[in-house]
Amino acid sequence: MSNNELTRRWKELHTNPDLRAGLRPEIRDSWERSIHYRVDPGMRENPYIYEAEQLKNAQEHSRYFIETALPVMKSLYEFVAGTGFVVALFDADVCVLKVIGDDESLSWAKRARLIEGSVWEEKLVGTNGGSLAIDLAEPVSVFGYEHFCLFSHVSASSCAPVIDQGRIIGGLGMVAPVNRVSNHTLGMVVASVKHIESKMILERTTRYNQVLMESMSEGVLAVDPNGIITYLNEVGARILSCSATKSIGRSIYDILGNHADNHHFLNTLTQGRSVSDQTFVLTLGQSRIKCNITCNPINDPDLGGQQGTVVILRESHRMNRLVRNWIGMGANMTFDDIIGSNQGFQKTIKTAQSAASSCSNVLLLGESGTGKDIIAQAMHNASPRKSNPFIAINCAALPRDLIASELFGYEEGAFTGAKKGGNTGKFELADQGTIFLDEIGDMPLDLQASLLRVIEEKSVIRLGGNKLIPVNVRIIAATNKDLENEISRGRFRRDLYYRLGVIRINIPPLRERPDDIMLLAHYLCTKTGERLGKPNVTLSSEVIDAFRNYDWPGNVREMQNVLESAIQLATGDEITLDLVEDCFLPGSDPLELSQDQLTDISEIEKQMIKQYLIKFRQNKTKTAEALGISRQTLYRRLKEYGLE
Repeated sequence: MSNNELTRRWKELHTNPDLRAGLRPEIRDSWERSIHYRVDPGMRENPYIYEAEQLKNAQEHSRYFIETALPVMKSLYEFVAGTGFVVALFDADVCVLKVIGDDESLSWAKRARLIEGSVWEEKLVGTNGGSLAIDLAEPVSVFGYEHFCLFSHVSASSCAPVIDQGRIIGGLGMVAPVNRVSNHTLGMVVASVKHIESKMILERTTRYNQVLMESMSEGVLAVDPNGIITYLNEVGARILSCSATKSIGRSIYDILGNHADNHHFLNTLTQGRSVSDQTFVLTLGQSRIKCNITCNPINDPDLGGQQGTVVILRESHRMNRLVRNWIGMGANMTFDDIIGSNQGFQKTIKTAQSAASSCSNVLLLGESGTGKDIIAQAMHNASPRKSNPFIAINCAALPRDLIASELFGYEEGAFTGAKKGGNTGKFELADQGTIFLDEIGDMPLDLQASLLRVIEEKSVIRLGGNKLIPVNVRIIAATNKDLENEISRGRFRRDLYYRLGVIRINIPPLRERPDDIMLLAHYLCTKTGERLGKPNVTLSSEVIDAFRNYDWPGNVREMQNVLESAIQLATGDEITLDLVEDCFLPGSDPLELSQDQLTDISEIEKQMIKQYLIKFRQNKTKTAEALGISRQTLYRRLKEYGLE
């Protein structure tokens, strides 16, 4: 159809409204709206052009849309180059964001003001392909005289909306003089729009997955079968001391180097092995790091089989926090929870507070029940390590054959019954934190040598293993034994004694703190009463006298047990003497017992064991519970004191 014929048909539609009935319904409706909007049909160019700042804002608002669509637009134009077409991208307001074409087609488009920043809303310039595609939310072609305004009546356009996440964000169009249009134009536009939409979905999914990976608290590393890094998140890059973006495409060997310490990890990674929660020590330059690693090969038949390996890296200090949260190995007590106004005891507490900020090992010395474990917890919570694990282990409570595996861990197959995958020792779990070794005087001699090596080398070797695992642990040890005497008897290593006792703190027994007896009694009575639902319980005057005159060989722990028993049995709000007298040692009168009767700590302990055995009719379990010690410790004491 010639331009003259197009012009004639266009004029007839404007002068004879009845002829519009022959238009396609969507075109006819658009013409009616354009007339309603009072659009000037005689316009010879589009006058609605954004200012430079307005265009810049519109392009910035649609930046992701433009970046995604531009490669597709260029590919589409390659098919129609030299045919007079321009390819235009527009936003939801039908503002042209980008136009691609050759010099001839761009010059033609410029004469009609089809340029970047031009606005083609129906209410401004009448019926056109861009506005109609947006309004109909479907692909559409507008041919010559179907355009409402004069400046468009000799052109043809094929446009399709771009829909992202259920909303129209713009559209793509091909525009050319009428005589250049083919039957396939709209199909090419639709295919290109589908490509843009698919790219946006794919890129959004990829970006979403990247955000998920970056939000993980673990490091994520992926390598192909040749050891080339295909993905590394920021956490993983921090663990491996490298750049995430610069590492993609590099060999894992370049990142880790050819250090012997790293060979086991590199072989695991590149040979497609599966490991779960295995501890590796990696050497990175001048530093060594310990991390927990899980490796899984990527096997997908649709991708051609083995595609490499994905690795989850967990920092050791994060694992420590998880362990503390999972198994409750934490310190709950602080120095505010320690009660006592005795001058000697206050001096002890001040020494402990000063030592808390130190990294030196501490040895707590004191009788059973004096609160060594509470002071150890308080020191941890007052130290720079307070956010890291506090792990307590009773060296006397564990059987001899288990204490080494508990302290140092073991590898899979180290001994019969060893857990699959091995086991992490308490020193590893306490890394960056504090380990409290209670009853250190009961540790076997051979294990004392192993402990000394850990202190000196600041690393452990698991049973059945050969790798040194670095640990940064502050040791607080405690004992109720006279270690000097144990050393002279060949039961404790002198070198270990000095290494553990860099700072030694003696905790006075309760009998040496007579001014604290009632202070503690009232405090424990209140706290225990509140816990047991009896907040108003008090002590009678007879009980107060008895408490003051009793030597408390079991110290604070004994007092707490006596009060808890009495509060449980009390029918009223007052604890009377009859409720506590059976809790004192048999054969002793708390009002008459004097220190002259018991002058040696070992003799005190021996007499306590004898009297509790009588009280509980030789029942070893109940005797151990009453003394606050394990059955293993009780049996050792029975043998030591000749009470078997």
